[in-house]
Amino acid sequence: MGKIRYNFGDLPLEFSGQEGSRVEIIPIPYEATVTYRRGTGKGPEAIIKASQNMELYDEELEGEPYRVGIYTAPEIKDVSLPPEAMVEEVYHRIKLSLSSRKFPVILGGEHSITVGAVKAFVEFYPDLSVLQLDAHADLRDSYQDSFYNHACVMRRVEEYSPFLGLGIRSLSKEEAEYIKDRSLKIITAWDILQGEEWRNLILHHLSDKVYLTIDLDVLDPSIMPAVGTPEPGGLGWYQILTILRYLAQNKRVVGMDVVELSPLEGNIAPDFLAAKLIYKAIGYIFPKGKR
Repeated sequence: MGKIRYNFGDLPLEFSGQEGSRVEIIPIPYEATVTYRRGTGKGPEAIIKASQNMELYDEELEGEPYRVGIYTAPEIKDVSLPPEAMVEEVYHRIKLSLSSRKFPVILGGEHSITVGAVKAFVEFYPDLSVLQLDAHADLRDSYQDSFYNHACVMRRVEEYSPFLGLGIRSLSKEEAEYIKDRSLKIITAWDILQGEEWRNLILHHLSDKVYLTIDLDVLDPSIMPAVGTPEPGGLGWYQILTILRYLAQNKRVVGMDVVELSPLEGNIAPDFLAAKLIYKAIGYIFPKGKR
Protein backbone atom coordinates (compact mmCIF):
# COMPACT_ATOMS: atom_id res chain seq x y z
CA MET A 1 0.00 0.00 0.00
CA GLY A 2 3.00 2.33 -0.18
CA LYS A 3 3.02 5.15 2.34
CA ILE A 4 -0.72 5.61 2.68
CA ARG A 5 -2.36 4.57 5.92
CA TYR A 6 -4.26 1.30 5.47
CA ASN A 7 -7.57 2.72 6.64
CA PHE A 8 -10.71 3.51 4.63
CA GLY A 9 -11.60 7.13 5.38
CA ASP A 10 -8.43 7.61 7.47
CA LEU A 11 -10.59 7.18 10.56
CA PRO A 12 -9.43 7.39 14.18
CA LEU A 13 -9.04 4.10 16.03
CA GLU A 14 -12.33 4.65 17.85
CA PHE A 15 -14.15 4.16 14.54
CA SER A 16 -11.73 1.91 12.64
CA GLY A 17 -10.71 -0.79 15.11
CA GLN A 18 -11.58 -4.39 14.34
CA GLU A 19 -13.29 -4.96 17.68
CA GLY A 20 -16.02 -2.32 17.62
CA SER A 21 -16.63 -1.74 13.91
CA ARG A 22 -19.78 -2.97 12.18
CA VAL A 23 -18.41 -2.65 8.64
CA GLU A 24 -15.36 -4.56 7.40
CA ILE A 25 -13.58 -3.39 4.25
CA ILE A 26 -11.94 -6.41 2.58
CA PRO A 27 -9.52 -5.56 -0.26
CA ILE A 28 -9.02 -8.28 -2.87
CA PRO A 29 -6.64 -7.03 -5.62
CA TYR A 30 -7.27 -9.95 -7.98
CA GLU A 31 -7.26 -9.69 -11.79
CA ALA A 32 -6.35 -13.05 -13.28
CA THR A 33 -9.12 -13.21 -15.92
CA VAL A 34 -9.28 -9.59 -17.12
CA THR A 35 -9.77 -9.62 -20.89
CA TYR A 36 -9.28 -6.06 -22.13
CA ARG A 37 -7.73 -3.18 -20.18
CA ARG A 38 -5.81 -4.42 -17.14
CA GLY A 39 -5.18 -2.68 -13.83
CA THR A 40 -8.08 -3.65 -11.59
CA GLY A 41 -5.62 -5.26 -9.19
CA LYS A 42 -4.69 -1.72 -8.21
CA GLY A 43 -8.32 -0.80 -7.53
CA PRO A 44 -8.51 -1.48 -3.77
CA GLU A 45 -5.45 0.63 -2.99
CA ALA A 46 -6.72 3.50 -5.15
CA ILE A 47 -10.14 3.42 -3.45
CA ILE A 48 -8.66 3.45 0.04
CA LYS A 49 -6.27 6.27 -0.84
CA ALA A 50 -9.09 8.36 -2.34
CA SER A 51 -11.32 7.68 0.67
CA GLN A 52 -8.81 9.40 2.90
CA ASN A 53 -9.59 12.69 1.18
CA MET A 54 -13.39 12.58 1.55
CA GLU A 55 -15.42 14.80 3.80
CA LEU A 56 -16.98 12.43 6.32
CA TYR A 57 -20.17 14.41 6.88
CA ASP A 58 -22.91 13.53 4.39
CA GLU A 59 -25.14 16.47 3.50
CA GLU A 60 -27.90 14.26 2.05
CA LEU A 61 -28.11 12.05 5.13
CA GLU A 62 -27.28 14.86 7.56
CA GLY A 63 -24.92 12.57 9.41
CA GLU A 64 -21.54 10.85 9.51
CA PRO A 65 -21.79 7.28 8.20
CA TYR A 66 -18.34 6.37 9.54
CA ARG A 67 -19.76 6.31 13.08
CA VAL A 68 -21.04 2.81 12.42
CA GLY A 69 -17.36 1.79 12.58
CA ILE A 70 -15.39 0.91 9.45
CA TYR A 71 -12.51 -1.53 9.90
CA THR A 72 -10.12 -2.04 6.98
CA ALA A 73 -8.82 -5.61 6.94
CA PRO A 74 -5.50 -6.65 5.40
CA GLU A 75 -5.81 -7.43 1.71
CA ILE A 76 -5.83 -11.01 0.49
CA LYS A 77 -2.19 -11.47 -0.45
CA ASP A 78 -2.11 -14.55 -2.66
CA VAL A 79 -3.56 -13.09 -5.84
CA SER A 80 -1.66 -15.47 -8.12
CA LEU A 81 -4.19 -18.26 -7.59
CA PRO A 82 -6.17 -19.63 -10.55
CA PRO A 83 -9.80 -18.45 -10.60
CA GLU A 84 -11.40 -21.56 -9.10
CA ALA A 85 -8.93 -21.56 -6.21
CA MET A 86 -9.53 -17.86 -5.67
CA VAL A 87 -13.26 -18.50 -5.35
CA GLU A 88 -12.47 -20.82 -2.43
CA GLU A 89 -10.04 -18.32 -0.90
CA VAL A 90 -12.67 -15.58 -0.99
CA TYR A 91 -15.33 -17.97 0.30
CA HIS A 92 -13.32 -18.80 3.43
CA ARG A 93 -12.35 -15.17 4.01
CA ILE A 94 -15.94 -13.93 3.82
CA LYS A 95 -17.15 -16.74 6.08
CA LEU A 96 -14.69 -15.48 8.68
CA SER A 97 -16.08 -11.96 8.38
CA LEU A 98 -19.68 -13.10 8.65
CA SER A 99 -18.87 -15.32 11.62
CA SER A 100 -17.59 -12.17 13.35
CA ARG A 101 -20.96 -10.49 12.66
CA LYS A 102 -19.41 -7.93 10.33
CA PHE A 103 -20.97 -6.27 7.30
CA PRO A 104 -18.44 -7.10 4.55
CA VAL A 105 -17.62 -4.51 1.88
CA ILE A 106 -15.34 -6.21 -0.63
CA LEU A 107 -13.08 -4.12 -2.85
CA GLY A 108 -12.02 -5.64 -6.18
CA GLY A 109 -10.26 -6.55 -8.12
CA GLU A 110 -12.13 -8.27 -10.90
CA HIS A 111 -15.75 -9.36 -10.74
CA SER A 112 -15.04 -13.09 -10.42
CA ILE A 113 -14.44 -12.59 -6.68
CA THR A 114 -18.20 -12.18 -6.22
CA VAL A 115 -18.75 -15.92 -6.69
CA GLY A 116 -16.83 -16.87 -3.54
CA ALA A 117 -18.54 -14.12 -1.58
CA VAL A 118 -22.05 -15.24 -2.55
CA LYS A 119 -21.14 -18.86 -1.79
CA ALA A 120 -20.30 -17.77 1.77
CA PHE A 121 -23.34 -15.53 2.17
CA VAL A 122 -25.89 -18.21 1.26
CA GLU A 123 -24.62 -20.36 4.13
CA PHE A 124 -25.56 -17.58 6.54
CA TYR A 125 -28.63 -16.34 4.64
CA PRO A 126 -30.29 -19.28 2.81
CA ASP A 127 -33.00 -16.99 1.40
CA LEU A 128 -30.43 -14.59 -0.08
CA SER A 129 -30.92 -12.85 -3.41
CA VAL A 130 -28.37 -10.79 -5.33
CA LEU A 131 -28.68 -7.39 -6.99
CA GLN A 132 -26.16 -6.99 -9.80
CA LEU A 133 -25.39 -3.46 -11.02
CA ASP A 134 -23.39 -3.95 -14.20
CA ALA A 135 -22.98 -2.95 -17.83
CA HIS A 136 -22.52 -6.59 -18.84
CA ALA A 137 -24.74 -9.61 -18.32
CA ASP A 138 -21.74 -11.78 -17.30
CA LEU A 139 -23.81 -14.90 -18.02
CA ARG A 140 -21.47 -16.92 -20.21
CA ASP A 141 -21.12 -20.48 -19.02
CA SER A 142 -17.44 -20.50 -19.94
CA TYR A 143 -15.03 -17.95 -21.38
CA GLN A 144 -11.42 -18.40 -22.42
CA ASP A 145 -11.55 -22.00 -21.17
CA SER A 146 -12.64 -21.02 -17.66
CA PHE A 147 -15.98 -21.40 -15.87
CA TYR A 148 -14.78 -18.75 -13.39
CA ASN A 149 -13.83 -15.99 -15.80
CA HIS A 150 -15.20 -12.56 -14.88
CA ALA A 151 -17.51 -12.88 -17.90
CA CYS A 152 -19.17 -15.89 -16.21
CA VAL A 153 -19.66 -14.46 -12.74
CA MET A 154 -23.47 -14.24 -12.71
CA ARG A 155 -23.82 -17.68 -14.31
CA ARG A 156 -21.90 -19.06 -11.31
CA VAL A 157 -23.75 -16.82 -8.83
CA GLU A 158 -27.06 -18.17 -10.15
CA GLU A 159 -25.96 -21.63 -9.01
CA TYR A 160 -26.16 -20.34 -5.43
CA SER A 161 -28.77 -17.59 -5.43
CA PRO A 162 -31.44 -15.91 -7.57
CA PHE A 163 -30.44 -12.50 -8.82
CA LEU A 164 -31.68 -9.36 -10.51
CA GLY A 165 -29.43 -7.64 -13.06
CA LEU A 166 -29.75 -3.88 -13.43
CA GLY A 167 -28.09 -1.46 -15.84
CA ILE A 168 -27.19 -4.12 -18.41
CA ARG A 169 -26.34 -2.83 -21.88
CA SER A 170 -23.90 -5.34 -23.32
CA LEU A 171 -24.44 -9.08 -23.83
CA SER A 172 -23.94 -11.84 -26.36
CA LYS A 173 -26.67 -13.53 -28.38
CA GLU A 174 -26.16 -16.68 -26.32
CA GLU A 175 -26.59 -14.72 -23.09
CA ALA A 176 -29.78 -13.12 -24.42
CA GLU A 177 -31.16 -16.56 -25.26
CA TYR A 178 -30.18 -17.89 -21.83
CA ILE A 179 -31.98 -14.99 -20.13
CA LYS A 180 -35.12 -15.74 -22.16
CA ASP A 181 -34.95 -19.51 -21.63
CA ARG A 182 -34.46 -19.14 -17.88
CA SER A 183 -36.94 -16.25 -17.52
CA LEU A 184 -34.28 -14.24 -15.72
CA LYS A 185 -35.01 -10.70 -14.61
CA ILE A 186 -32.74 -8.17 -16.30
CA ILE A 187 -33.30 -4.41 -16.32
CA THR A 188 -31.33 -2.76 -19.09
CA ALA A 189 -29.97 0.76 -18.89
CA TRP A 190 -32.56 1.63 -21.54
CA ASP A 191 -35.33 0.29 -19.30
CA ILE A 192 -34.15 2.57 -16.48
CA LEU A 193 -34.21 5.55 -18.82
CA GLN A 194 -37.77 4.74 -19.88
CA GLY A 195 -39.45 4.41 -16.50
CA GLU A 196 -39.72 3.26 -12.92
CA GLU A 197 -40.20 -0.50 -13.40
CA TRP A 198 -36.88 -1.16 -11.66
CA ARG A 199 -38.48 -0.16 -8.35
CA ASN A 200 -41.16 -2.84 -8.64
CA LEU A 201 -38.62 -5.49 -9.54
CA ILE A 202 -36.39 -4.61 -6.59
CA LEU A 203 -39.42 -4.70 -4.34
CA HIS A 204 -41.01 -7.91 -5.60
CA HIS A 205 -38.26 -9.96 -7.27
CA LEU A 206 -35.58 -9.69 -4.59
CA SER A 207 -35.91 -11.45 -1.24
CA ASP A 208 -35.70 -9.52 2.01
CA LYS A 209 -31.96 -10.18 2.41
CA VAL A 210 -29.88 -8.90 -0.49
CA TYR A 211 -26.22 -9.07 -1.46
CA LEU A 212 -25.21 -6.11 -3.62
CA THR A 213 -22.54 -6.41 -6.30
CA ILE A 214 -21.50 -3.26 -8.14
CA ASP A 215 -19.35 -3.51 -11.25
CA LEU A 216 -18.31 0.10 -11.75
CA ASP A 217 -18.82 -0.17 -15.51
CA VAL A 218 -22.56 0.13 -14.75
CA LEU A 219 -21.79 3.85 -14.63
CA ASP A 220 -21.44 5.97 -17.74
CA PRO A 221 -17.84 6.31 -18.98
CA SER A 222 -18.19 10.09 -18.76
CA ILE A 223 -17.98 9.74 -14.96
CA MET A 224 -16.33 6.31 -14.71
CA PRO A 225 -13.78 5.80 -17.50
CA ALA A 226 -11.47 3.75 -15.26
CA VAL A 227 -12.84 0.29 -16.00
CA GLY A 228 -11.61 -2.55 -18.16
CA THR A 229 -14.50 -2.56 -20.66
CA PRO A 230 -16.37 0.77 -20.60
CA GLU A 231 -19.77 0.83 -22.28
CA PRO A 232 -21.60 4.01 -23.39
CA GLY A 233 -25.02 4.82 -22.01
CA GLY A 234 -24.47 3.97 -18.36
CA LEU A 235 -25.99 5.28 -15.16
CA GLY A 236 -25.28 8.72 -13.79
CA TRP A 237 -24.21 9.55 -10.25
CA TYR A 238 -27.65 10.48 -8.96
CA GLN A 239 -29.30 7.57 -10.76
CA ILE A 240 -27.16 5.01 -8.95
CA LEU A 241 -27.61 6.79 -5.63
CA THR A 242 -31.39 6.72 -6.11
CA ILE A 243 -31.23 2.97 -6.73
CA LEU A 244 -29.00 2.32 -3.71
CA ARG A 245 -31.14 4.40 -1.39
CA TYR A 246 -34.35 2.71 -2.55
CA LEU A 247 -32.75 -0.70 -2.09
CA ALA A 248 -31.56 0.11 1.44
CA GLN A 249 -34.95 1.52 2.42
CA ASN A 250 -36.87 -1.54 1.23
CA LYS A 251 -34.53 -4.50 1.71
CA ARG A 252 -31.96 -5.69 4.21
CA VAL A 253 -28.60 -5.41 2.47
CA VAL A 254 -26.30 -7.91 4.20
CA GLY A 255 -23.07 -7.30 2.29
CA MET A 256 -21.66 -5.83 -0.89
CA ASP A 257 -18.75 -5.60 -3.26
CA VAL A 258 -17.46 -2.90 -5.59
CA VAL A 259 -15.32 -4.26 -8.39
CA GLU A 260 -13.46 -3.55 -11.63
CA LEU A 261 -11.91 -0.15 -10.90
CA SER A 262 -8.78 0.11 -13.07
CA PRO A 263 -7.11 3.37 -11.97
CA LEU A 264 -6.05 5.81 -14.67
CA GLU A 265 -2.73 7.58 -14.30
CA GLY A 266 -3.32 11.31 -13.95
CA ASN A 267 -7.06 11.01 -13.27
CA ILE A 268 -8.07 10.45 -9.65
CA ALA A 269 -11.75 11.33 -10.17
CA PRO A 270 -12.88 7.71 -10.77
CA ASP A 271 -11.05 6.53 -7.63
CA PHE A 272 -12.77 9.23 -5.61
CA LEU A 273 -16.15 8.35 -7.12
CA ALA A 274 -15.72 4.70 -6.13
CA ALA A 275 -14.75 5.62 -2.57
CA LYS A 276 -17.63 8.07 -2.26
CA LEU A 277 -20.09 5.52 -3.67
CA ILE A 278 -19.06 3.01 -1.00
CA TYR A 279 -19.38 5.63 1.72
CA LYS A 280 -22.83 6.66 0.47
CA ALA A 281 -23.96 3.02 0.40
CA ILE A 282 -22.78 2.52 4.00
CA GLY A 283 -24.74 5.63 4.96
CA TYR A 284 -27.93 4.34 3.32
CA ILE A 285 -27.59 0.88 4.85
CA PHE A 286 -26.77 2.17 8.34
CA PRO A 287 -28.82 5.37 8.76
CA LYS A 288 -27.37 7.87 11.23
CA GLY A 289 -24.39 5.59 11.78
CA LYS A 290 -26.34 3.11 13.92
CA ARG A 291 -24.27 0.00 14.59
